[in-house]
Amino acid sequence: MKYTDQQIEDLIDGIYAGKITVYNLPEDLYIAIADHLKKGLYKGFGGTLIEFGGKNLELLKELRENIYIFSGAKTYQQVRELTDLVAESETFIEYKKKAIDIYDTYNRVWAEAEYNTAKGQAQNAILWSEFEKDKKNFPYLKYSAVMDNNTSDICKPLNGVIRKVDDPLWSKYSPLNHFNCRCTLEKLDKYENVVLTHNDKVDEITKKLDETVQKEFKMNSGKDGYIFNKNHPYFSVSKGDKGLARENFGLKIPEKD
Repeated sequence: MKYTDQQIEDLIDGIYAGKITVYNLPEDLYIAIADHLKKGLYKGFGGTLIEFGGKNLELLKELRENIYIFSGAKTYQQVRELTDLVAESETFIEYKKKAIDIYDTYNRVWAEAEYNTAKGQAQNAILWSEFEKDKKNFPYLKYSAVMDNNTSDICKPLNGVIRKVDDPLWSKYSPLNHFNCRCTLEKLDKYENVVLTHNDKVDEITKKLDETVQKEFKMNSGKDGYIFNKNHPYFSVSKGDKGLARENFGLKIPEKD
């Protein structure tokens, strides 16, 4: 993420001095977060603007807007946490040391996983658009997981599951199903000797997934038109700030990149 040492310094100093608050969020941080995530979005979506046209272009616009709304919520949450830290710190030196750790957690550690999520959800969104377009000739989808030592317990039981494109399973448990998920869906044509996964097996799998998959991943980016859903922790704000959240915390969404 492109945010200079001087900008980090100004952010921390500004919050400590009370110049930066949840009601006066730093626009440069908001834009830096959004720009970082948009790189993942565009890389995952692929193609060119000419190829995007029609429904694909509309889908891309929806995903892009969601990135900005998510970035606004993320900016709010870290400013809120850093503001609370001021009251908990006895000196500025103590505050600054802890503030840098919090900043790094949000914008280095978590930012990497969020970038991968933006890229992966964008890939699956454009794939879903193709599935819908081709479902007359390719009416089935197969869940494909990368099976190795890093395969999650969430994805193992889903690997190889075959259901119709319109099956409700894909509305809730289409990849991605966790951070850094490497799974995808493969389309199968109507002439293949397809054996659908039995309803009882699907019910057994989804019962486990209902308990293990985080709420923010129970979605389908292509059908829903967003990368990060409303269940992500960043979107959890105090009752008094809900009106502010509905206005993206006073942060503008640029019309063009």
